[in-house]
Amino acid sequence: MKALVVAITIFLVICIFIGIHSYIMINLTKRINPICQETVHFASAEQWDKVIENIDIIQNSWDKKRLWASLTISTKNIEEIEISLKQSRAFAVLHAKSEFMGEFIMFSMLLDHIPHQEGFSIEEIL
Repeated sequence: MKALVVAITIFLVICIFIGIHSYIMINLTKRINPICQETVHFASAEQWDKVIENIDIIQNSWDKKRLWASLTISTKNIEEIEISLKQSRAFAVLHAKSEFMGEFIMFSMLLDHIPHQEGFSIEEIL
């Protein structure tokens, strides 16, 4: 009987941790995605100061949740996200519009993939 209670408790703790982790990762992408769309708009208008400001906001948001991301996302994927964001910022500083757009779109796609990696949804189960 004690073993059953311990097993159920461990199972519940794991389920709660998975739920919290999924919520944090999905919430991170939901907060960053509108900023990414705004950044692309600013880049199209060549307002580079606002682009750099938005990239810094994205970087701060990412840095705050990086520990949570590193719990389950592979180091390779985290490095790809961080390198893409840093290269995007470098291209924005250089005012290289086409290079920035390509790299920032790559960053956005990598970020959009996080909920599919970390979250769970009915569409993926069915």
